[in-house]
Amino acid sequence: MPSILKSIDIDASPDNVFNYVTNASTQPDWIMFMKSVDITSGDGQSKGTTDRSVIKLGPRAQEVEALWTEYDPPRVFARKATSGMEMEGRMTFEPSDDGTRVEWTIGYRPPMGPLGMVVDALFMNRVFQNEIEESLESLKAQLEG
Repeated sequence: MPSILKSIDIDASPDNVFNYVTNASTQPDWIMFMKSVDITSGDGQSKGTTDRSVIKLGPRAQEVEALWTEYDPPRVFARKATSGMEMEGRMTFEPSDDGTRVEWTIGYRPPMGPLGMVVDALFMNRVFQNEIEESLESLKAQLEG
């Protein structure tokens, strides 16, 4: 399963960054590939919450349902897709001199089996990396701006 790790320093407290990142209503504002997200069960503030989102990576959008597998304010937030594109994401929030160091890891399985792996190697992985980098820059701008 391909994995991508990106990080950024944000001039805001871990509490503020964590609360913004985990708020479903703000996620489409900074996650470039997330077009919408709705909480489908749970309180949206704990492990076990589920959500449904529409993501667009490349030419087509798809619906993804996910389970929040970690929710440890203000240190860790993770979710794993339960339907749609097979992927899981984990974000950590560490205090730094000027605010918070955010690390975002996403593991995913390209669709379409062996053909999907070729497409991923040639195109998809770079698109996904760019989307994550742009999302972290957007997060930084939202919180510092």
